[in-house]
Amino acid sequence: MSRTRTHLLALLLASVTVVAGACGGPAGSSTAASTSAPTSPDASTTSIAPDATPSAAAVADDGESPASPVVVARTAAAVEVFAAPGDATPVQTLPATTEFGSARALLVESAVDGWLEVLLPTRPNGSTGWIRLDGMDLHTVDHEVVVDLTARTLTVLDAGVVVLETPIAVGSDESPTPTGRFSVVDKLDTGAADGPYGPFAFGLSGHSDVITEFAGGDGQIGIHGTNDPSSIGQAVSHGCVRVPNDVAATLNDLLPLGTPVTIL
Repeated sequence: MSRTRTHLLALLLASVTVVAGACGGPAGSSTAASTSAPTSPDASTTSIAPDATPSAAAVADDGESPASPVVVARTAAAVEVFAAPGDATPVQTLPATTEFGSARALLVESAVDGWLEVLLPTRPNGSTGWIRLDGMDLHTVDHEVVVDLTARTLTVLDAGVVVLETPIAVGSDESPTPTGRFSVVDKLDTGAADGPYGPFAFGLSGHSDVITEFAGGDGQIGIHGTNDPSSIGQAVSHGCVRVPNDVAATLNDLLPLGTPVTIL
């Protein structure tokens, strides 16, 4: 683990009471703010209509794979976001759930005196904001995803150890998959394994740089299966990352909400 991540984790663990038990997702340990311990939102898959799965392209601008573990803040309530720690007036409020009904899960970047800097699921990609630690349910996540656009591969690491690698399809020249750092904000059961998104889709915190609306959504990018296996290995998508359907099912088992995703 990097020195920065070690320091962040130490700060957070010093600020909260460790709670034994499940983390509300398929991976990671859990902590909860000592001043408030809301019920942990379920990090399992959310069922949606087949045509409601997110699609398009985009991503952040860091380009550096995160160290493991990372810290994720979850809550069952709406989240006020501030421009700086200690501010009195929020600049925006995130609903308790995403547009697809997933529990809110925010990747923590830093912590200062009862405040958390988190990666926001908004434009522009890579935006961060500050939220109050009070009322947040904190989890550590050991898994991370690295997407290599040149090699057209997706790799899953668990505490830095490769546990899965697969060929993928990426965005076309007209709608490229952007590079940067994101997190998983939606886990969706499409209800149509033979549909264009395969059995499962994972909405990311980023948005397309060239698509502002797609299938009724705001150009959110994601990782999902496909009904066109021949597309794997090609640059043919609207910016999303396509994986074989069996891999999509495995990702559904491995990745909790908040899992960091680096696209290189």
